[in-house]
Amino acid sequence: MRSRERVIRAIEFKEPDRVPITHATLPGAFLRYGEALEELYARYPSDVLDVGSATFGEYGSQKGVPSRDPWGSLWVRYTDEHKGQVVFHPLRDWEKLADYEPPDTASETVIARIKKKLEENRGEKYTLADGDTLWQRMFYLHGYRETLEDLLLYPERCAELRDMILSVMVRRVEKLCQLDSLDGVHFRDDWGTQQALMISPALWREFFKPAYVRLFSLVRNAGKHVWFHSDGVIDAIIPDLLEIGVQVLNPQVEVMGRERVAVLCAGKVCIQADVDRQQLLPFGTPEEVRAAVRADIDAFGRFGGGYIGRGEVASDVPLENVEALLDELVRYGDYQKTKEGGL
Repeated sequence: MRSRERVIRAIEFKEPDRVPITHATLPGAFLRYGEALEELYARYPSDVLDVGSATFGEYGSQKGVPSRDPWGSLWVRYTDEHKGQVVFHPLRDWEKLADYEPPDTASETVIARIKKKLEENRGEKYTLADGDTLWQRMFYLHGYRETLEDLLLYPERCAELRDMILSVMVRRVEKLCQLDSLDGVHFRDDWGTQQALMISPALWREFFKPAYVRLFSLVRNAGKHVWFHSDGVIDAIIPDLLEIGVQVLNPQVEVMGRERVAVLCAGKVCIQADVDRQQLLPFGTPEEVRAAVRADIDAFGRFGGGYIGRGEVASDVPLENVEALLDELVRYGDYQKTKEGGL
């Protein structure tokens, strides 16, 4: 079965031959492992091809050297493990919003670059493009604490900022959805802390849910899949995300508990895995990693699909744990062997 068909079947619960694989790698891992990691990925290739990112400038080319994203936010990267932190917010002062000109993230140059990748793929892998971020873009532009406060103090101003960002995202998504060979659009907003949602669920539903409805509807109506990522504890809004059209959800399962996420998601939405990157992948044994993969597949992937393998690799993750992760996804995720009673 080709990669593209495998992923589509997993998303749509139509019995793929095995669990699909995606790679998630932080720059520090490539710096530490180099060719060894590349060779491992070649043995266990990703079934998904990222054809268009909207994160330009967030990963600076050098540590300590500022880089500016297309929106005007200034980033500085302090480690090889993570993207940078915003050190200048161009819209911290609300008075600057009136004269602010947002970027065109769907320019002819951007779309031409995506088209080229799609043509080179020749339908082999499932193709996914980045639809960008709404909530995070708000505080990249205005400041995190300021945005949290002003959602309550100056909601009208926050609504202006939200709608400006949304208009840019809508244009990008509309252009992406015109590409026949694109399979899915990925949205990303980290809504959770390690304990709870960053804002009240009621405020989220009032202020942000309608914006996501608009974005997701564009994708679904074009016959493509909606992917959504969020770190943290987001169980309060998972039912809302499923209601408005998310088909692939990438949650931080460990912080909410696998049983809790399974109650909300198993058999209802395809889970793109986030095998615990805080403790298990860097500090666990290969067998503990394998056990977690099996538990994930048992919880989410036994519904004629419903699970896509993934584990974020940083430089503190031993290479043997990366191999255990990928090998167990292929071994235990072989649906045909499962049917035959081989596992």
